[in-house]
Amino acid sequence: MKKIYVGLLQTGTIASIAIKYFTHYKYSHVVLALDDSYQKLYSFGRKTFRNIFDAGFVTYGIGNDFFAKKFYNTRCAIYEIEVKENQYRKLVRILKKFENNIKQYHYDFKGLFIRIFYEPKVRENYYVCSQFVATVLSEAGIWHPNKQISKIRARDFENLENAQLIYEGKLLDINH
Repeated sequence: MKKIYVGLLQTGTIASIAIKYFTHYKYSHVVLALDDSYQKLYSFGRKTFRNIFDAGFVTYGIGNDFFAKKFYNTRCAIYEIEVKENQYRKLVRILKKFENNIKQYHYDFKGLFIRIFYEPKVRENYYVCSQFVATVLSEAGIWHPNKQISKIRARDFENLENAQLIYEGKLLDINH
């Protein structure tokens, strides 16, 4: 058995505060980590500090400038999930596909706020963070959500099968 980690985050950006307001949920961003060092978090979001519209598939870690210098007050809930060896290997292959084809994937700005009120139109290679994490977990056979992936929200990750809440608090204060 292997362990993976799903993080629910609240960065405090204007966009995250707006999402929090409309969803009535304390977290607005979802990330995935393959180990408990959290030095590589996979998600869909902004690529740079200053430009919210420069967004897409991203990898970052809690020790880099993204969190250490800009979003240092990020709050989080970290869930640990035990997965089978074959599920883990498949998840790694899926994530490598995203990394190797990064320019193909785009942030779904159009669907971001639509999904709060309605079911968004699914567009190939366009994701928001919750949809991305749900997609890769589903394709790896780790999670079989009881609703369409396009309807998955941050709060749905609280109920992941075999998930255990292992930490809640300030992201930069995670103790290993």
